[in-house]
Amino acid sequence: GIMGAGTVGAHLRKGIPTVMTDAAPQALAKGVGSITKVMQSRIEIGRATQEDLVSVLALLNAAPSLAQLADCDVVVEAVVENEEVKTKLYRELQNILRPDTILASNTSTISITRMAQAAAKPENFAGLHFFNPVDRMQLVEVIRGEKTSDQTVVTLVSLAKKVGKTPIVVK
Repeated sequence: GIMGAGTVGAHLRKGIPTVMTDAAPQALAKGVGSITKVMQSRIEIGRATQEDLVSVLALLNAAPSLAQLADCDVVVEAVVENEEVKTKLYRELQNILRPDTILASNTSTISITRMAQAAAKPENFAGLHFFNPVDRMQLVEVIRGEKTSDQTVVTLVSLAKKVGKTPIVVK
């Protein structure tokens, strides 16, 4: 969705290599299109160059398969706001992600503690809630579940700062 594409775009613009995956090829194409559109509007107002667009797209791996996430340090899930869909995805990711990978949900309404039960390592699971539109909103909530480790919180706070956002930690 637009939310996921916005989050990916924010990372790319700060030079962070990013994988974007979606099972639906047309959704993936739409995501790439939306990232390109944000960059083009930045070029129009003089906040980016054509070269920036090229380098941003070079950092992007748009892949239809979850297997592409195997090497990621942090995975931010931004699927539909439906607990069943999210937790099903977490169970699928268990066989793909490294044991130390942080898994974060871009949710604003669903219990992180409850969803953590579906994650391989609840201590590596947290919420990372970006606000829409991601390219304009400064705030990011890092949402702690009951079992979220301090290390996970510290990593997500530093990632949010790295992408130029202002993180606040909430329970």
